[in-house]
Amino acid sequence: MFWNKTEVNILKEIDTTDTWWCSSAVLFTVKNGRNTISEKFGPFDKDYECYGHLQLNGMPLIQGKFPECSTCKAMLATGYGIENIGCPELVEARDCMNSGFVSITDSAERIKPLLGLLCDGYYALADTICFPSDGGGNFFYEVPDELKYYDAACYGYYCSWDYNLIDHFPMFLYPTQSSSLINDERVEYYKEILQSDAEPPRALAYHYHGFMNTLLDGHHKACAAASLGKHVKCLTIIPCDGYLFDRNTLKRGTNLKEVNPVVETLAFAGLETEAENDLRYLDVHKELKGRPEITYQKFDLIGKKIHYGPSTYPTVRDIATLVDAENKYKGILPGFDPDCISRLVDEDTHDADRYLEAILHWLSSTDKEAAYKLSRSIVKKGVGRMRRDRMCAALKFLLTVRCEETEQLFADLYIALDNNKEYDEIIKIVDSYWKTT
Repeated sequence: MFWNKTEVNILKEIDTTDTWWCSSAVLFTVKNGRNTISEKFGPFDKDYECYGHLQLNGMPLIQGKFPECSTCKAMLATGYGIENIGCPELVEARDCMNSGFVSITDSAERIKPLLGLLCDGYYALADTICFPSDGGGNFFYEVPDELKYYDAACYGYYCSWDYNLIDHFPMFLYPTQSSSLINDERVEYYKEILQSDAEPPRALAYHYHGFMNTLLDGHHKACAAASLGKHVKCLTIIPCDGYLFDRNTLKRGTNLKEVNPVVETLAFAGLETEAENDLRYLDVHKELKGRPEITYQKFDLIGKKIHYGPSTYPTVRDIATLVDAENKYKGILPGFDPDCISRLVDEDTHDADRYLEAILHWLSSTDKEAAYKLSRSIVKKGVGRMRRDRMCAALKFLLTVRCEETEQLFADLYIALDNNKEYDEIIKIVDSYWKTT
């Protein structure tokens, strides 16, 4: 029947000028959606936690146990295996993604059949950069099939001693495809493409919880990016998760349902855009009408142990720390402006220590040459004014680099330290250079 026809409307592009993790995005709506890609949550228990799923055709792609507290981390577990769930719209979207990236609007138009599987509402489709990691420093396939707490599965992260809260945005990946389907030939194929194409084909993800994305397609692309020490570029579906009103028109204690105020701004996990004319609260507010019984079931998705890329990745703590740094020193993200880095190296503060340590964690997995230059600079500056945290981070990276210049740096530092007990932690790292040679 005509009036039940699914409609996906691309409304406009979202301004991403000041969003370092997203190069472009579009706002779209789904009307009469088929609800076959949907989030389901069960009732809260006595500990104020509930089970939840991201489902495709009624089967869980990812499972979780979620606290009511937005800054508390959630538990996640693998799902049924997306390869076991028939979905022609996903196959069609995969073909579109693999044909190359032209623009975000073009991509949204071409995958409309898949977007029509969503529930009714407002969404963003964003061209994002994501780490092929779980947010805890591990490769994204190194997850257990059982429920496990993830630091990145929270909606706000306290990154510093002064309780500075960093709001969530899509950054890390969680797999939905069995690890046994990953093959080296396909990974090598995508490695060649990633190295040669300025606009490589994207992976496809759904922003599910906090800083985590559920990977719908592109597991081989993510493995290839990891093996090259790069981010993976993802087209990420982000449901609307916030909205703002003109507070001058509302009084404290106003019943929003009764007033149904005009919505001025829509928010999508770090992206914001002006709402269309006369959009009302009840148009965007989704109230759960009862909570179905959702349970956890163990699936064997990670049977084959695989690993590509560096031994460790930036963590959600590193990312949150760098966002904190970007808020204070414009130019940190995403390219690490050399002048900003030099200022941090010259600055003797606890904040500068934290920022430099986080930058090193990022660079050690994505740009080893830049990590080496920064580590060398920190150590040379450090002689005579030992900043313990940044020195330890720099020296631990330099332990992985064997050359005459590195050996000379360790030798000069050993002499400067002169067994000073105040610097025991640094001395242990310096001593280990020769023990592991």
